[in-house]
Amino acid sequence: MTAFWYFIVAIGLLATVINFGLATGRRERPLYAAVRLLAGVVSLAVSGGVVLSKLALGLHLPSSILGTDPKAFVIIATGLFIGGTLMLPAYIERGGGDQQGPTLQQRAARPANASVRLERDSDQWVN
Repeated sequence: MTAFWYFIVAIGLLATVINFGLATGRRERPLYAAVRLLAGVVSLAVSGGVVLSKLALGLHLPSSILGTDPKAFVIIATGLFIGGTLMLPAYIERGGGDQQGPTLQQRAARPANASVRLERDSDQWVN
């Protein structure tokens, strides 16, 4: 079970680096940068909390929190952690703001390397 906590700390530190890096890249949009910065701080806090509680102090969760199946609790907690620190900020960023450039449907309607041959009374796609 100890190897799992090393895995969680590694994922947390990776999420911290990703979120802080994306926050600096989103400086022109302060709301998105703030969301990424908050996600980075949360992932860093979770990683630091795991290191302090499990590895340095030797603390363990009470069995009443874990329930009857501690492995299920750990898997669910890991999924919530990854979803909250990596997927939720991306979902928030995707939800708002003006789109730059053509939409996916507009790009799919006409290939990038195609040209239009104009003839009498018809348009024809040519690659």
